[in-house]
Amino acid sequence: MRYGEQILKEFDVERDLEVWENKQEREYMIKIILPEFCCLCPRSGYPDFATIYLEYIPNKLVVELKTIKLYINSFMNRNISHEDSINEIYTVLEKKLEPKYMKITGDFNPRGNVHTVIEVSSQSFLKSVEKPRKEEQAYEFKDRGDNKRAGARRINERERDRSRDDKRGNSRSFSSDRPSRGFKSDDKPKRAPKDGFRKISFEGDKKPRIVKKDK
Repeated sequence: MRYGEQILKEFDVERDLEVWENKQEREYMIKIILPEFCCLCPRSGYPDFATIYLEYIPNKLVVELKTIKLYINSFMNRNISHEDSINEIYTVLEKKLEPKYMKITGDFNPRGNVHTVIEVSSQSFLKSVEKPRKEEQAYEFKDRGDNKRAGARRINERERDRSRDDKRGNSRSFSSDRPSRGFKSDDKPKRAPKDGFRKISFEGDKKPRIVKKDK
């Protein structure tokens, strides 16, 4: 048995999966891509290949990269389904790291005209994110309702003031007092009188003379 096979065979996740202290105080996202995942179909024994996408926001611990590579490679000779493998990886890492948020996606290569993607994430985190959003939407709807009621109230006040002015005879419409700026039907463009035009003549003007020829 070669040394790589020996390491994978003897790998114990509780003992060999290393975690380090997270020394950063700010929140940040760690993304790890493991493109060589392989396991065996529990029914046929055929190999299934996948790319594992790991995303998590660490709390106090982070996973050591070499040991997570060995842990993922340890599935190579195991008969396990797509669903069980991804859920097992999620359970192990969540227990080890206790992250603030974690999401694992297993994108399996198509086999038999079937393409499977398994995704597991922290539901508690998603719910905590969705709850403020729902409260914010409810607040927005409340504001819209208040604005509509305020607008209707202003319209009612204007109608009430207009009706009161009509009763007092003080209509706010001054259209009858204003002169009309439109054209009347009998308005016609005014032309200057004929006497006002002066024919321009030049000295030396001669009319053309018509010469009749004898036939």
